[in-house]
Amino acid sequence: PTAASAADPAREGKDYEAALNQFKAAKYKEAAWAFSAFVQKYPDSSLAPNAQFWLGNAWVAQRNCAKAIEAHSVVTTKYTDSAKAPDAWLAMAGCQQEMGNAAAARRSLETLVAKYPNSPAADTAQQRLKKK
Repeated sequence: PTAASAADPAREGKDYEAALNQFKAAKYKEAAWAFSAFVQKYPDSSLAPNAQFWLGNAWVAQRNCAKAIEAHSVVTTKYTDSAKAPDAWLAMAGCQQEMGNAAAARRSLETLVAKYPNSPAADTAQQRLKKK
């Protein structure tokens, strides 16, 4: 991409909105494609962590937990300061649980609580940990 396209916040915002609208319209395949394209095109965007998070959710919506975990783990490693990071941990735990990997799910929930104790996601994580 040219410097101009990378530095165009209006274009960036439009691309993000377009992807999010696909998701809201339950067009999850298209949303996954659009969010994936977004993070490749604008890796340093302030919207990139959110786009990466929604990419994970688009995979969850398509019942593809392996891809979802892959996408969400990028949020938890590359965008640790993002407000979406705790939610990504929670989403990964949900997928791990669904895939029958209770130990991994527990580790994800424990990591979430340890790293982001004051996040709403941590409250949810603690409730889930109590149930087991």
